[in-house]
Amino acid sequence: MPRFNIPAEDAQGPLVVGIDIGSGGTRAAVYDVSGREVGTLHHKETHSFTVDDDGTSTIDADQIVAEIRAALTAVLTASPLPGQVRAIGFDTFASTLVAVDAAGNALTPCITYADTRCHAQVERLSGSLDVDALHERTGARLHSSYTAPRLAWLREEQPDVFARTARFMALGEYVALKLLGTAALGTASAAWSGMIDRRTGQYVPELLEAVGVDAGMMGASLDPSDALPVAGTPLAAEFPQLREAVWLPVIGDGLAANLGIGALGEGTWGISTATSGAIRQLLSSEIPTLPSGLWAYRVDQQRTLVGSAMSDCGRVLDWCRNELAMPFDIDATDTATLFSGPPSAGTPLVIPFFSGERGTKWRGSSRAMFANVGASTTWKDMLLGAMEGVALSFLRIADQMREAGGEPERIVLSGGMTGAVPGWLHLLSDALAMPIDHVAVSRSTMRGAAVMALEQAAPDVPVAEVPVLNRVEPVLAHQDYYRERLERFEKLADLA
Repeated sequence: MPRFNIPAEDAQGPLVVGIDIGSGGTRAAVYDVSGREVGTLHHKETHSFTVDDDGTSTIDADQIVAEIRAALTAVLTASPLPGQVRAIGFDTFASTLVAVDAAGNALTPCITYADTRCHAQVERLSGSLDVDALHERTGARLHSSYTAPRLAWLREEQPDVFARTARFMALGEYVALKLLGTAALGTASAAWSGMIDRRTGQYVPELLEAVGVDAGMMGASLDPSDALPVAGTPLAAEFPQLREAVWLPVIGDGLAANLGIGALGEGTWGISTATSGAIRQLLSSEIPTLPSGLWAYRVDQQRTLVGSAMSDCGRVLDWCRNELAMPFDIDATDTATLFSGPPSAGTPLVIPFFSGERGTKWRGSSRAMFANVGASTTWKDMLLGAMEGVALSFLRIADQMREAGGEPERIVLSGGMTGAVPGWLHLLSDALAMPIDHVAVSRSTMRGAAVMALEQAAPDVPVAEVPVLNRVEPVLAHQDYYRERLERFEKLADLA
């Protein structure tokens, strides 16, 4: 993977710091005005979620604060900085919740996006609210990963905690409170709660009423331009290197991921192919009617992040490797040959919903299905069908993306799955009937937080282009095959 960094002696100011809170760790790094990491000024503190069979998925919010302090110490004091830090960009894994008392102390661990204990509340709220109207208004579905069902769960299951709560905060908002003395909730993070109007940025009264929470207990959404000066805060006292910087309100990792791989303008789709997968696009134009399979998260007064995701992307490849008796020595050359051949009607049709369906129909109980499998079907046929199924999962999202924002001018893609089997891009490019630029940059989500910071620190300076590893062109003659397969895919998926 390209290093995509710059020696300290060549760095040009202003500098910014990127902070990324992911599911596996807390990272920080220094970037120059080009959006490239400076030298070796990066650091990671590892962590993991606390999980349980009842659906619990949490992490100690104060632990995250301590990890940020440790990471900042490592990158700001290891060697003299080649310039002045002017802004700090900050992202966390999206959809988080911490109950905080009147003294500013956490009453609960941070409840993560993966916590499913509020399933019963999702069902109840879905029965009493107009879920389609809420989706159109908030850009989000009623789902266990969003905030409203979690608030209802806390009220019902932990009434003592609920009664003592003065504020409900996102993780990044709580971090700002502890480091700066002021809670700062970014609009993009507030939108991930699923509780704000995507057009106005205000909390939806019907949702607040349904979960028994006053608007004053939720943080006001702040646009990136509402950055907080670090001067005079505890953070400046602890790190004088940051005293001339501003702290950008927290954003979600999906937005940061798009910015980090170069999907900056509304003509570009950013595709992620990790364990899960997603297509995202920044739009400045109004979306009059949001397609039912997409989400839309307000970023600021001008921009919205629109897209959809699937739970099973790289997980499909892992399943094939583990369960289909694939040879351990199969390499990229073998898969490139397999995936670049002409399509065949004899290939198994696979609905790859091993973990349920998210976009486009949000059926969590759905499961994987295999059709057109016979006695002569080989593991290679099954692998090809499974990866075609992933491509079709992206195609059904792409069709709704085109409804919302039109035809893209460019598609950029990154992710560990594609790094493992880059030949798979032939299937995806053919299915989407678009060229795809496979890009790679280390720590792309953290870089996206830094790019957001550079919007404030150096708004007139374009950031460096992310290196393209490989450009894949579609075989347009294969489009009819994928359209026919998609029709069958949808019929079979309705039974999954």
